[in-house]
Amino acid sequence: MRIACGVFDGVHRGHQALLSQKPDTVYVLPSPSDLVLTTKEEKLALLTAYAGSTAHIEFVDQLPGHSSSEVLSVEPVLYDNLPISSERIRSALLAGRIEEAEAMLGYPYTLYGEVVYGRQLGRTVGMPTVNLKTADEKLLPAHGVYGTITIVDGIRYLGVTSIGPRPTVDNLPTVTIETFLLHFNRDLYGQHISLELKTYIRPITKFESLEAVRKKVDEDVLYVMGKNLL
Repeated sequence: MRIACGVFDGVHRGHQALLSQKPDTVYVLPSPSDLVLTTKEEKLALLTAYAGSTAHIEFVDQLPGHSSSEVLSVEPVLYDNLPISSERIRSALLAGRIEEAEAMLGYPYTLYGEVVYGRQLGRTVGMPTVNLKTADEKLLPAHGVYGTITIVDGIRYLGVTSIGPRPTVDNLPTVTIETFLLHFNRDLYGQHISLELKTYIRPITKFESLEAVRKKVDEDVLYVMGKNLL
C-alpha cells in the first residue's frame, strides 16, 4: 500500500506534488498551530481534489504502523529558490504579501464563512457591506484593505475587503471582515460564501467621517478594477 502522511496545512504546491502520485491512503496529522491555513473541512475538500476521489483520507493523532507500506516522498517544490512550506505561507499572509502566498499555495488564499449582520452603517452612505464570520481557528492575514473576489452561487464578484478593527466607527479591538461588492445588491444574510484574497491595497486608517471612508473606498475600487483580478 502506498501512503502519504503529514499535517497538510494549506495543501500547498509541495503537498500537491506528493498527492499527484495518487497514494492509496492519506494520513493527516494534527496541526501544531492554533491558527491554520485550512480548517479540517477545507483540508478534506482540497485533499480530495488533488489526491482524487478514490484516495482514502484519514485524520489521525499519530501515524499507524504499516510495515509493508511504501511512504511516498517528493523533492521539495521551490518558490523564490526556497522550499515551499506552510510556515512560509503563514508568514507571507501575516505580512500582507497575498500574491506571494497564492504563488506558494497554487490557488488564492480563501476565507469561507457565513454572512452575518453588522452595524449596517455603510448603507447610510450608499456603501453596504457583506460581513463574513469565519472559523475561529482560521488564520487571517495582516490587518488591512484588500482587493478580493467573492463567490456567490458560483458567480465571482470583484470587491474591496477590510480586515481588522473599524477605528472610524468605534475604538473596539474587534476584528471584522467587511466587503464592498461591485455590481451586487442582494441580501446574503445567513448564506455561506467564499472570499478569495487577491491583493493588498493599504493599511486600516481612521477617517474623520463615513463620507471620507466612502471616498477612499471609491479610490480602492478604481485600483482593484485596474488590477484585472477577475
